[in-house]
Amino acid sequence: MKKVCWTMLFLMGLSATIFAQGFQDPFQDPNQNNVMGGLGMTWIDGQPYTTITLAPELAFGKFGVGLYLQLLMDNNNNFKLRKEEYQGGAGILRAINYIRYGYKGDQFYGRVGSLEMATLANGFLMWNYNNASNYDKRKIGLALDIDFGKVGFESVTSSLGRLELIGGNLYFRPFRFMNDAVPILRNFRVYGTYVHEDHLKSVLTPTTYSKLNAYGAGADLRFLNTPFIQSAIYGDYGKFQDYGSGKAVGINVLFPEFIGVFGLAAKFEKRFVGEQFIPNLFGPLYELYREGSNFDQLNPDTLLKYAPKTEGYFGQLVGHIIHKVRLTGSYQRLNGIKRSGILHLEAQAPDLVPRFVLSGYYDKANIETFKDVRTLDINSVLTAEVGYRLNRFLVLSTIYRWYWIETDNGNYKPVERIEPRLSFNFQF
Repeated sequence: MKKVCWTMLFLMGLSATIFAQGFQDPFQDPNQNNVMGGLGMTWIDGQPYTTITLAPELAFGKFGVGLYLQLLMDNNNNFKLRKEEYQGGAGILRAINYIRYGYKGDQFYGRVGSLEMATLANGFLMWNYNNASNYDKRKIGLALDIDFGKVGFESVTSSLGRLELIGGNLYFRPFRFMNDAVPILRNFRVYGTYVHEDHLKSVLTPTTYSKLNAYGAGADLRFLNTPFIQSAIYGDYGKFQDYGSGKAVGINVLFPEFIGVFGLAAKFEKRFVGEQFIPNLFGPLYELYREGSNFDQLNPDTLLKYAPKTEGYFGQLVGHIIHKVRLTGSYQRLNGIKRSGILHLEAQAPDLVPRFVLSGYYDKANIETFKDVRTLDINSVLTAEVGYRLNRFLVLSTIYRWYWIETDNGNYKPVERIEPRLSFNFQF
């Protein structure tokens, strides 16, 4: 049981980005001003709510800001406001989704608010961390990266209010200090990573909290950098204080465009995992586990204690088809560990079919057979949207969410949420 529950935490290591070591995502949506909002209905655990939503996203050059204000009115209780949306976490400030400058991989990148794909180095310790995985208690976090050429750093803070989880990656390119260095070696990078958890709930005494420290070191080299193909190799080492360590080697390959028909990025990583070590521990669902859950075995402290020695792999493909469909898929598994498969799927097709807007995101852990892939349970996080454009400004859509929510006793449970809505969408 402990091994089975341990594998569930690997869902935290899923990725929706391409490269962490300096490649900017070539398939990012371009800067665009967009104002969305609408009136609709939501069912949360069978309880109907009327929703009022306003969600503008504005871009000014490299600057961007996103707001997301949603009011849920209880239809069975005189349209009383559902306060859970704004209690705890960032409170009313959660209406500020993010404020950013640049993108991950730029010389200067900063983002305040919801952190959805925060990664340090090549992601062996922190990969695609999300401080908003608890939908009802999003936080105001900070990601700040600066690349000075010869040296640089990346940093992540989960919550500016409490500084619960902080991490940093400091790197330098030693051959850039030499004027006569071989050109390809100028891209060689050496780095060190540190992540500190200050507020980890204890399983035995839930009212007390402990600390968790993780250290990492690695190197990478981008040996191809042309308009047609880019590629890099890397190696990583990670260690949890008072626990175990692990190693990984990997390669990234990027084809930005192929005669305008598609673009493709691929990543493959071989992992050598020692006892009491979990790659990508600080991942997209870490916030759901760090405060404890209905299963004591899911607490990161317990998971690390019983993590076995093994080997495994991680693979990912990201790409677009004629700039109409964007697809992301990743899968990872541990050798000799049952139910250790973890899947991430993402698809967006905003204008593939005339008038229809389609998108979906799916994370699944604890996979052994294909039946597990198509079963929604406590190991699943799913969002799907189907919309129809009534005209240039109005979209009639239905959103389905399966996620986790914190209960009154501090545990978590899966929740189904269905949101039909009439939205306005104005782009300029």
